[in-house]
Amino acid sequence: MRTPTIDELLEKVGSIYELTMLAAKEARRIRTLDREAREPLQKALEHIADGKVKGEFLTSDEMEEFLEKEMERTEAAHAMRDKILAHSTDIPPPK
Repeated sequence: MRTPTIDELLEKVGSIYELTMLAAKEARRIRTLDREAREPLQKALEHIADGKVKGEFLTSDEMEEFLEKEMERTEAAHAMRDKILAHSTDIPPPK
């Protein structure tokens, strides 16, 4: 993995603030697509430096929508876990 310099990254975006927000958004996207991804922020910075990611940070409405969806996914995962655990206690142990 390469480590892009701050100067290299700032050539791609307008400000350090925008870089921070864009990197966070891309790292979240990477983590959402691959829960096992290692070092998603490092990968996000590489994507920005390589010009693969362009754009601006999430608006407040986009962030709210993202957080709502993330909460729904978390609640669904917890419900599934609880259902599996409840079912597993109903099964007698093997003899």
